[in-house]
Amino acid sequence: MSPRTKEQNDAIREMRMNQIMQAAAEVYLEKGIQLEIRDVAVKAELGYGTVYHYYKNKHMLLEDLLWDALNRTESAVLPAMTGDGGSSLKAESFSRLLLQKCIQDPSVFILLKTVADNFHQFPGNRFIKLFADFQERIYLPFVEMIREGIDSKSPEKTANLIFGSLVGCTALNIHHNMQNEMDVEGIVEMIFSGIQSKGR
Repeated sequence: MSPRTKEQNDAIREMRMNQIMQAAAEVYLEKGIQLEIRDVAVKAELGYGTVYHYYKNKHMLLEDLLWDALNRTESAVLPAMTGDGGSSLKAESFSRLLLQKCIQDPSVFILLKTVADNFHQFPGNRFIKLFADFQERIYLPFVEMIREGIDSKSPEKTANLIFGSLVGCTALNIHHNMQNEMDVEGIVEMIFSGIQSKGR
């Protein structure tokens, strides 16, 4: 049997890391910051040593999980940020896409909840850069959509209210096993029904 090529090793590494991060997200939803590498290994059906080979501690793993979630979040909402239509419609589309992604991808929900909680469960200042990137890539573009398209005295407060609503709805569904029942369209419509678009 011939040795694996660099490309094959890279593919295996990427597959393992995705497997580990998916398991970490599931464990985090169950245990929060109390999760341990051993819990992740069990959930991923991998040996403890295999997971430890990639991540020496849970904080390194969670940091990678959140950075990866930021990239996934940005990809999910990109159509709303780059699409046609007025800012009000873009804000609704952004919210719909974000809520859908939260349901499909627990790591995105964990990112949004962690940002909303101001990273209070994580030690030190290791998430300052992540928070700054979240602000620049996700939060501030959304605030700008609201500023341009919605009649709001404080676009930031309106954005916070919408983000909080999306996190809360996702949490209810995750923790009550109702993912299949979640009416994304109805929830976003309800949130935006009380928000007055400019130019109406």
